Amino acid sequence: MTTPLAIEALPDEPGLRVAGELDASNVTDLASRLEDLVAGDSITLDLTALEFIDSAGMNALITVARNLAEGSRMTMRVLPEGPVRRVIDLMGIADVLDTVVLVEPEDEG
Repeated sequence: MTTPLAIEALPDEPGLRVAGELDASNVTDLASRLEDLVAGDSITLDLTALEFIDSAGMNALITVARNLAEGSRMTMRVLPEGPVRRVIDLMGIADVLDTVVLVEPEDEG
């Protein structure tokens, strides 16, 4: 059974808005959409509506970050106290991958 996941293109910048739960049952949907974006410039992932992410989902994000073109960045919008932010912080993604920038929605104002 596939966990509900909504993926839509961001209207004003290269990137995706991801909502629902990202896990092994649906990670290929996100991975295929991200592959198209990796060839371009920097991308933004709006994860503010993502309620859950497992190791398969994190692996997909890490793979994208590692495959970005030189000089490109992956900005991840995350809620400051949400479960996705906790997983990202525990794994140290932004500390290990210099291509990843974490922002909270109010940081962009």
